[in-house]
Amino acid sequence: MRARTRALLAELTRHYRCAIISGRARADLRRRLGSLRAAAVIGNHGIEPWNVSARAAAAVERWQALLSSRLGHLAGVSVEDKGYSIAVHYRWARDKRKTLAAIRAATALLKGVRAIPGKQLLNLLPAAVADKGSALREAVTRLRCDKAIYLGDDETDEDVFALNRPAHLLAIRVGKKKDSLASYYIRGQAEIDELLRCLLAIRARSDIAARRRAQWTDEGRGHGKPR
Repeated sequence: MRARTRALLAELTRHYRCAIISGRARADLRRRLGSLRAAAVIGNHGIEPWNVSARAAAAVERWQALLSSRLGHLAGVSVEDKGYSIAVHYRWARDKRKTLAAIRAATALLKGVRAIPGKQLLNLLPAAVADKGSALREAVTRLRCDKAIYLGDDETDEDVFALNRPAHLLAIRVGKKKDSLASYYIRGQAEIDELLRCLLAIRARSDIAARRRAQWTDEGRGHGKPR
């Protein structure tokens, strides 16, 4: 995360209830966030912390063993075990098309798996557990929010965009994608900072208006009518 984005996000967490939902394992995500404190930190594509299960962990352990034996000989491929999901990376493979075909062939041998492509990786999740969409719904309930603004740039974020709740969710994709289900998009990561500044400015104006209303109420009580 860029330093200026981190600073803006840290300020945002002091004025809004913020949830961070990531494909990373929750422990890894917390380490990367450091001192930044959000109201909810959700890892493994929505599985951690509220939807973990011994069954999902056992399934992922079996997948890890099979994939390591099937893909271990492929140059430029790494199998990342995140406890409740797996990411098969092929960023460093020379022939990416051939490598991805081999990864998909190995994945076809797994039972109960949901495969979601990412940026030069393949995410493998237990099919019957939570995704980012259900995680956002649960976060909204737990944090007692009426509405949410969500930004995402990955295929797994489409589970949120698919919720299609325009009265309650402002869904924004980072980067334009023709077949995305998000209602809006911003052009790239740099524009996230602009959006965060807008949200902070809105809250500042709202706080000023609230103080003025309180002042007028107090003056009205003391002098018969507000000045």
